[in-house]
Amino acid sequence: FTSCKDYDDDINNLQEQINAVASDLNDLKTKVEAMGGVKDVTFADGVLTVVSDKGNTTYNIPDKVGVTKVELINGTLYVDGVEAGKAQKVEVKGGVLYIDGEPQKLAVNFESNVVAVIDKAAGIYTLTVNNETIQLPIAFADVEFKTVYGGYFTEIGATENSNSSYGIHWARSTKEVKWDGPKGDIAKDQLVIGQTTTAKVSVRPINYDLKANESKLSLVSSTGEVAKAKVVVYESQDNGPLHTDSRATYSTEALKQGDYILGVELNSNLTDREVIESFATADGNANLKYALALDGVIVTDYVFAIDTQLKADTQTSCEAPVASKLLIGGHANNDVPVGTHLMAYNDGRIYDMKVAFDPSSESDAAVYGVKINGDGTITASADAENRTFKFLVTLIDVNGNISKTEVVNVTFKEAETATVTELAPTAYTVTPLKDKSVVINLGDVFTSLSDADAIVLGDEADNIKWAIENNDNTFVVSCANSIPGSYDPTINATIKYYADAACTQQIELNDKTTGEKVKSIKYAKIEVASYNTAATVGEHLLSITLKKKVGSSTSQLVDKTIKKVNVPVDVQLPAWEDLFSKSTSVWDNDTYVTRITNVDGSNTSDYKAQVSLDAYTAVVGKGADADDIKVSYLGANIGGDDFNIIDGTVSGDENKALDFANAKEVSSIISLDNNASIADKDGNLPAENVTATFMYRIGEVEAFTMVKENVNVRIKSIFDGITYVWYDKDGVETTGPAVFNAVDNTIKGTGSADSDKKNGLAIRFEGQNIEIGDLGNTVHGKFTFPNFLGANTQTTTKAAAAKAKNNLAFSWTATSDGVSEIIITPKAHSGKVLDKNYENSTLTLKPVNGIISDNGGTITVTFTDILGVKKVVEIPFVKKNL
Repeated sequence: FTSCKDYDDDINNLQEQINAVASDLNDLKTKVEAMGGVKDVTFADGVLTVVSDKGNTTYNIPDKVGVTKVELINGTLYVDGVEAGKAQKVEVKGGVLYIDGEPQKLAVNFESNVVAVIDKAAGIYTLTVNNETIQLPIAFADVEFKTVYGGYFTEIGATENSNSSYGIHWARSTKEVKWDGPKGDIAKDQLVIGQTTTAKVSVRPINYDLKANESKLSLVSSTGEVAKAKVVVYESQDNGPLHTDSRATYSTEALKQGDYILGVELNSNLTDREVIESFATADGNANLKYALALDGVIVTDYVFAIDTQLKADTQTSCEAPVASKLLIGGHANNDVPVGTHLMAYNDGRIYDMKVAFDPSSESDAAVYGVKINGDGTITASADAENRTFKFLVTLIDVNGNISKTEVVNVTFKEAETATVTELAPTAYTVTPLKDKSVVINLGDVFTSLSDADAIVLGDEADNIKWAIENNDNTFVVSCANSIPGSYDPTINATIKYYADAACTQQIELNDKTTGEKVKSIKYAKIEVASYNTAATVGEHLLSITLKKKVGSSTSQLVDKTIKKVNVPVDVQLPAWEDLFSKSTSVWDNDTYVTRITNVDGSNTSDYKAQVSLDAYTAVVGKGADADDIKVSYLGANIGGDDFNIIDGTVSGDENKALDFANAKEVSSIISLDNNASIADKDGNLPAENVTATFMYRIGEVEAFTMVKENVNVRIKSIFDGITYVWYDKDGVETTGPAVFNAVDNTIKGTGSADSDKKNGLAIRFEGQNIEIGDLGNTVHGKFTFPNFLGANTQTTTKAAAAKAKNNLAFSWTATSDGVSEIIITPKAHSGKVLDKNYENSTLTLKPVNGIISDNGGTITVTFTDILGVKKVVEIPFVKKNL
């Protein structure tokens, strides 16, 4: 490891400033995700440009300072394209660039900087503008790779569990060898590599052409080193030299759409020592583990290895060809499906093989459409099914020895995939409704059938076979079989067929349905009682195969494929707004407003303020239960740290912050953490304006967790919004100051009931008036605040909060020349809370030297709640003889 602190000169231009940058990046993030990911970010001449495969998005920024890129590629750090050392992780936190967790000597003023951090290994592009940070997917991150089997590249026929004598055979040619096989002549001193095993990967989306992007593939070790070998892609039915032994269950499996076979070719310029050491660990005791990378972005786990022999081969002769070792498309010589396939020989010592027709089969080959191609492949038409042909096979090993020629019989069978067509992808939206059926538009799968084939299907419903491809057990229903692509009875048992999209005109296939009805099928419905708990969103591949029995007699009947159709199903989550709407009474535009509704804690050191976060209601008819929404994260910036004010932990562990299992159901009261909600030294509530993450999970499936992030929440403290109201002598509410009676130095208080408005002053809270006599100076009255703290009657006192549960405090002061004290005298009453008989309470201003200024003044009421939060009500008054 090289500390990047040694490269301060390379990154110091990150300190350059720009003026007036965009502060809201959510719109940018939405656009980029819709365009499939980021390819590049540039900033020049005041324009920030985000580049994607589907177009560019630009933002105008009024400065001309270029943006600096910090890129992490295969473990190497680059700053503005200049190599700056080794690293594993780069990030920007709190205005500081961190490399492998170490802060750099770099002060980033986010109000005047744009910083782009590219982590190709993680597939993430982090863009920070004006203290706003978003993570954008790199464009290639949308291509998903899954290793189906293999990964250990060794000699063909060997496995990862083979003993140490196995490995890729190789030799350095000591002479020129003439050879008319597919690989051509061997030159003197040429590195000659024997045949190696292959691996299989599944790529999504299935229309991504991996063969066309073969040059972008590489194998990258966990240390960031690129393997000195080329990745070779085999596609379609040209499915590579699959070996049979321990993986025999896969050797007869034709590739499905979106599947590829990968091989490796060692670099031809390797020295003998490099062949032995390049793919081994430093101590030579094990093979390096590699991950597959696409254009430098890691797309698989580290599951690949390249195993080479520890010394060159020194064979003096080449074995004669053995029929059982001839592989065509990975199939044995007596079981080769028609189509075009690569030919290989199942022996790692063999460098190349040439195949020609035996003279006795030349005419048959011409008649039945069998052709040997010059590139090591063979093509057989459907006419060659169930026929045997004789081939002449000759081998050459890695030492340049040429074998004698042997005759090998090859028998062809029906292509396993027949003619595979593909339907347009079906978009399926996950739902909480009882009816979770997947409805698939079958296009012309059935309507294009011949009458003869339709009649056969109508007679034999079992000839229609559905399967979940690629052993995918993450579809919305479970895969019942462990063999990829095989008939799946679980799915077939739930399939129903219809002539209409609304699925009202069902076509039964178990009662000798006529050919006309079979040809009227246009839709299939997979009934889903409950979701597979392992289900995932994204594209899944199903297939439907139509077969019929053919043969001259019952004993000779065989299955013949009519057609096979791939059925892509794109599983998607609904939009949050499709299931939930805002509770309009508690929203202020885009901000959810809630009040502290309770304070839990029996001692002074364990207070927990509580709020309701029930911000959403279910959209009628959508089946979602708003009571099941959870809130996982309330973010508040307190003292420079982001706090999760549900449990008090500092954020940064995003997995914890968005943990559904530990989230709180918003239908209940949410407790805020003590540290984040108790008043600060100025009596303010630090967590007054926060953001929340709301979550909803469909069908108990982890992948079906819907997230509504960055919801603005305003938390009101207990007395938030308290004010005053003054009524004139006619009972009319005025916006002016209260009137102070100069005759007896009093301000009259009014009753609380709106129907009994009197000339005088009252405190107003949540739309209700509170007689000032209840906020007594010399006596303790009682009152109930509406809409919070339940039905509890709260005791009031002029003293500071004594930290007793439900204790609330009030203090009165007056600012005016000559005022020394305030005395509140309530009228005697029957003890009813907020009783209208409280009218005529008085507030007396005690003057100094008997004189109060003619200019009036201000009365200040300070309300302090149990959390220490202070709310101040300022009441201006004027002096008047009444």
